[in-house]
Amino acid sequence: MENYQPEKRKPANKPFGISKTLWITIAVILLLVLFFITFKPVYIMVGLGQQEMGVKIRAGEIIDIVGPGGIYSDFGLYVKMERYNIEGVQFQVSDDEVFTKDMQPVYVEIRGQVFRPALNSVKIIGSDGTVQYFSKDEITKNFVNYRQIYTDNAALETQMDGFSRQAMKVCVGQNDLRGNAVAEGRDILRNCIEAELEKLTRDIGLYVNNIVVTDVKASEQAMVVINETNQYLLDAEKAKAQSQKLEEEGKANAVQKEAEVRVQQAAAQETARQKVVLAQLQEQELIANRSVLEAEKQNTILEQSLNIEKAKAATELAKANLAETTLLAQIYQDNPAYYQYLIAQLNASAIKATDKVMILPQGTIPQLVLGNDIVPTYPVESKPIE
Repeated sequence: MENYQPEKRKPANKPFGISKTLWITIAVILLLVLFFITFKPVYIMVGLGQQEMGVKIRAGEIIDIVGPGGIYSDFGLYVKMERYNIEGVQFQVSDDEVFTKDMQPVYVEIRGQVFRPALNSVKIIGSDGTVQYFSKDEITKNFVNYRQIYTDNAALETQMDGFSRQAMKVCVGQNDLRGNAVAEGRDILRNCIEAELEKLTRDIGLYVNNIVVTDVKASEQAMVVINETNQYLLDAEKAKAQSQKLEEEGKANAVQKEAEVRVQQAAAQETARQKVVLAQLQEQELIANRSVLEAEKQNTILEQSLNIEKAKAATELAKANLAETTLLAQIYQDNPAYYQYLIAQLNASAIKATDKVMILPQGTIPQLVLGNDIVPTYPVESKPIE
């Protein structure tokens, strides 16, 4: 018993020299790899650029819209992160035959940029100034419907080519050849194309910017028509300008005539006013003259009254002064002898001592005798009247 030793078992045959445990480990790893490859249960530390938006998908369903920028992870069944670029994609579209309203073919070329939406992209600005942005739900819906346009620039350019041709045909067809080809018509054309493209791209969740009409060319035959039309319009503008000039001159002449009439009216009114003032002054002068005449009349009447009174007074004074004389005359008339005496006395008093008086008979001629001792002589003496 002391020398007994258990019988040692021989090791089993190991295929390729790998143990069973290692086989199990390898199998588990293979299953995990197969699981990750098949079900894609996780992604870790996936980064987005500053011009990238991320679409988080789980089991074929979009669960979130993220970005731009950032690092994201997720775990689940069939999880993945798809991305699309929000940088502007340049497009250039031309069409050799776009027919105008009057059925004239023109060549049109436009350029612009189209953008995929971000969460801070402006979708529309209301008439009241309110700003509406793209929402996650809108981006999710449009990404599902137009995934290739969101992720492939070539598909987006193809789509914009179709949109641009449609917009050009709609806008060019609204106007005649001149309305599309001339300068002011091009501005209208550009605005119309931009509005049409905004409407078309907004329906798939995109927006456009910097739309320009780089070229609009008409055919040679159409250019002849345009040149003739331009010349006609130029002549019409000249005629219109001439008409306006004549009209302005007529208005100026009318204004001048009106001013002259107003000056004449003002002068006539001033003359009439002055005549009224003069008439008023003349009336006042007449009134004053009348007052003066009345005063003079009154003065004359008063003077006449005074003269009458003066005459009466003079008459009375004369009567008073002649009373004595009248009385003497009456006495002389009543006493003629006394009257003759007085006369003789007056005559005697008038003769001086040296005077000589000759009394001759009536009808005789006086004779002068010169010499001494002439006789007879009679002395006469004057006596005062008593």
